[in-house]
Amino acid sequence: MMKRRMTMSRYKLNMSDARNMQKWALEVSGARKYLKTLPELPKTKKIIPGIYVGYDIDENELEDDGLDYCTPEIASIWAIDSNGEETNLGGIRAYNWETFWLEIGEDCEVDTAENWFDLIKKEYEKITKSDREKT
Repeated sequence: MMKRRMTMSRYKLNMSDARNMQKWALEVSGARKYLKTLPELPKTKKIIPGIYVGYDIDENELEDDGLDYCTPEIASIWAIDSNGEETNLGGIRAYNWETFWLEIGEDCEVDTAENWFDLIKKEYEKITKSDREKT
């Protein structure tokens, strides 16, 4: 008889818990009201240029690293230019129903959802201006 080895996963989240934490973080952060103004990032290959929100949670970010709870990205903001190129403008990460991070750019956290969304809109304007200058 073959014995199965069981591994305990103290810090891993399942997708159902991650979706619940997503709802919690969007509400507590105050970002929900800003994200509702954006269309969701379509799953199609051809996307009209614009700014979009994505709510996909990467299952790989739910894994237990054995040290601490995971911090999955629970929302992301994308700019699509006239060439169909996607640029990540920012995102929101959540930690164990305790806190959240409003991120923009590389390792830059913002204090309020209003400031975060304003910075994202400014970054999007830079991209659209650059895109217009190329054409």
